[in-house]
Formats: sequence, structure tokens, C-alpha cells
Amino acid sequence: MKKHTIYLLLIAIFIGQFSFASAASEYAVIKGTIDIPDAKIKEITIYNAEEGKPAVAATAKVNSLGEFGFMLPITTSGFYYVDFGQMKSRKQLIRLYLEPKLDINIAISKDTYALSGKNVGQNALVQKANDIYNEFAVFAQLGGNITYLDFYPWIDGGVARANAFSKTINTKDASFNKLLKLAVATDVEELSYFFFRMPRTAFPEKNDRPAIIKTWQTDKKFTDPDLLKLANGVSEMSNYFMYIHINAEGPAKRFDMTEAITHITDPTLKDVYLRDAIATSRMKIEEYENIAPAIKPYMISDASKSFLVEYEKVLHKSVGQKGLEFSYNDINNKPVSFSDFKGKYVYIDLWATWCGPCKAEIPYMKKIEEEYHDKNIVFVSLSLDKAKDNQKWKDFVKKEQLQGIQLMADKDFSSDVAKNYEVNSIPRFLLFDPKGNIINADALRPSSPELKVQLDKLLKS
Repeated sequence: MKKHTIYLLLIAIFIGQFSFASAASEYAVIKGTIDIPDAKIKEITIYNAEEGKPAVAATAKVNSLGEFGFMLPITTSGFYYVDFGQMKSRKQLIRLYLEPKLDINIAISKDTYALSGKNVGQNALVQKANDIYNEFAVFAQLGGNITYLDFYPWIDGGVARANAFSKTINTKDASFNKLLKLAVATDVEELSYFFFRMPRTAFPEKNDRPAIIKTWQTDKKFTDPDLLKLANGVSEMSNYFMYIHINAEGPAKRFDMTEAITHITDPTLKDVYLRDAIATSRMKIEEYENIAPAIKPYMISDASKSFLVEYEKVLHKSVGQKGLEFSYNDINNKPVSFSDFKGKYVYIDLWATWCGPCKAEIPYMKKIEEEYHDKNIVFVSLSLDKAKDNQKWKDFVKKEQLQGIQLMADKDFSSDVAKNYEVNSIPRFLLFDPKGNIINADALRPSSPELKVQLDKLLKS
């Protein structure tokens, strides 16, 4: 009883402090409880939207009674997002529209939340918008087994419900109305586009798409900078362009960021999107240098200029450095060293027999080895298979009649070559000059047409 009394006293002080603070016009107060059995949630985070992405605004501890609280300074009214770990998996959206002087109580359970308090503002209406989001999010959750066979018959009704709700948004606050309508439209489209990026057990044909999505694809132009006031604003653009890319006619190719420029008419949106696209693209040096002249003129903000300086610094950090001296056995158990190739260009393929994408590159590797067989370049395939699979690797090399230099590292991803070049995933390709210095520690793949262009240029110099 004594311990419980102390808790009550602390809570009373806590609430009293918030009640006092809420008198200040620049603050919004959120007090809440969370009750999710077996979840053991220790803290709650509130995000706001910064340049179309979630940014941490505040974090609060959850006490043993499941209580938490925030007092947030609000300089500009807008959307905030309550996260107890569910946001990443898209399990439940708790989005609030915060204004000065709000005093909100929120009771969170596993699948929903209830609002009460002295002044909840527009958040009863926002909660209805969140329900629309949650309906669509079911089809865009990791680990789900929902296919287009479920999604296609559902989407027309889902969009109709979202549109009907948007027509009911008619408060006295015109700015809020506009932003909430934009949020609903963005939720619906962003989650629908993301559906097609998820792994599935059943797949539609590329030209088999619901009519509403085809309409979005035809009509979409990004013109409204208010998209950056939403935490999924950048994701909306990213998922849209990826959808267009993966459903394009013809053979698959790497996404070209310049294609996005004509679909984004607002300069601020264009600047922010390109910055994010570069940061997440994992481009090779050659790919970046090829595209940079076309996109840099649109990256006009100080944030983008600073980003590009740091990005280019990291991209080129290993260029010109001496390559790692290694020695690994070939299929005849003969040691082969990196220094054995001095005087020649060296192209190394880091792969494994269990790696599907690695094996997909083998036909291209064979072809390029054949074309450059009499040139001043050596091709090395360096397996990162586990030591116990040594014979499996040897059998695979013989069965597939792999050419070039075939080696196997001694400790798979813990080997020196993997650790030195920070190899976390494969396939990975490395390119070195005749002095053994690094040209690119994340080189172009054999399947990339640009690789031949690069090699021809190097061998002619």
C-alpha cells in the first residue's frame, strides 16, 4: 500500500506540473496510459514531420502503471505521431494534430486508442483518418501473406470510403482541412504503391493493375509542398517512383532519378526527394558521376549542398588506397595472392553458392571474362561460402564451368577481405588498378552495361 501511495503522489505531482504548464499558450499537453499485455513497453516517442519524414520530437518513459506524459512546445500547428514500436511495422497509426493549449488524455491498447481530456482539438476527426490508414496498412505490413488476390477486389471500396470521409472534412480551420485531406490521399496512395514492393506468394502481371492505380499513375504530379508536412510525404514520392519503375515495360533496369524530375514540379519537393533518393540508392561511383550533372541543379537548399559534400566524401573515401593483400586457395588448394596480379587490372566478384542474386550474375560474368580474355585484366571470383561447404563450392565451380580465378575465403564473412571492405551483403564487386590500388570498392556488376564502358576506358588509358 505504501508503495502504491508513493506512485499516486508522484503521478499527482506529474499531472499538476502539466496542468500548470498547459496554461502557457505555446504548449500542448498529452497524458496517457498504454495497456498491451506482455509487451513490456518502457518508453513512448512522439515524432513530428520534418521535410516529409518522421523526426523525434520527444520521448517519455512509461512507469510501472503504464502511464506517460508529454508537454510539447507548439510553434506551428501540425501532425505528430505517437510511437510505442508499432510505427515501423504499420500496425497502428496514432497521429495527432497538435495546437497550442491542447490538453489530451490518450488510452492506448494493442489495436486502438481512446481520446479524452479538456481540449482534444480536431483529433476525433484525425482518428477517423487514422482508421482509413489502418485499413490500407493491413496490405502493406511486413510478414503478411496478403496477395493481390485479396487486395484488388478490396481497393475500390477502400478508396471510396477514403474519398467519402474526405468530403466530411469541413471544419472552420481551412488550413487543417487542406492538410488532413492531403494526409488521407497520401496515406491511401503511399500504402497502395508500397503493396507492390512487398514479397508475395502470388504475383499479378505487370499490366494487371486496378483502374484507380492506373489513374494515379497517369495523373500524378507532385506540386504541393505541404506534402513535406506529413511524415510519409517522402515515402509517398519514393514508393510512387519505385512503383512506376518496377512496373515499366521492357527488361528491368536500374531506376533513373532523372525520370522523377519531370514528375515533381515543386522545387522544394524536388530538392528533398532527390536528396533522399541519393542517400538510399546505394549508387556506385560511376553511376553517381553519370547522374550528378542532371540532378545537382535541382538540389538547391543548404541542406542538400551540405549533404552532397559529405556524400561524395564517403563515396570516394577508398579510391586510390592500396588494396588488401590476401592469399586464399583455389579449387586445387593452391594459394593465390592479391599481389600475384600486380601489373593488371583486377575485378573481384565476392559471392557464394547459396546466393541467388550472385548466381544470377554468373552468365554475365562468363561473357565479360570471355570478351576481355586477352586484355590486361584478371577476373577473380572469391567465394564467401562457409568452410564446411568447401567441397560444395568446388563441385559448383566444376559443374558450372566457371572461368577466371576461382578462390574461396577462409572465414566467409569474417574473413579479412570481407571485413576490410565492409562486406555485409553479396554479390559485391571490387575493381583495382595495375598498382593494386582501389578504383572502386563497390564496383559495377557484370550485368551492368556501364561496366564494359568503364573497362574499355581504363584499358585504353
